[in-house]
Amino acid sequence: MLITNIRRWYFLVFACIAIVVYGAQQLSFPLYHPINNYLNDLLCMPIVLKLCQYAVRSIKRDEHLNIPVKLSVTVTILYAIYFEVLLPKFNDRYTADFIDVILYFIGLVFFIWMENITQPQHKNEPDKNSTSP
Repeated sequence: MLITNIRRWYFLVFACIAIVVYGAQQLSFPLYHPINNYLNDLLCMPIVLKLCQYAVRSIKRDEHLNIPVKLSVTVTILYAIYFEVLLPKFNDRYTADFIDVILYFIGLVFFIWMENITQPQHKNEPDKNSTSP
């Protein structure tokens, strides 16, 4: 039950938190250093990958389709290269920070875990794989 609720709501909660942090940064509101510098990096990959999963599910019209783990890892690596290697060379707003890369991968692990765990079945529920009535 708890896992189902977390799975159902984490995207919306993470997106709202990220928007609030970004808004506070744009308004120059003082934030606690780890929140200001690292929280959105932690939330980034679950948000991005969930959006990708939603898009693929909509296109394929399959609500149970999951993004393969290899593709999720590839997207995370590309994000890390783009935001932590390439952009800092061309835009002063971005800084290369290895901690951000670690946070991207922690977010990836959370996404993979959340989207691939199965809910334990209750004793009174019939087995969905069973062919008996």
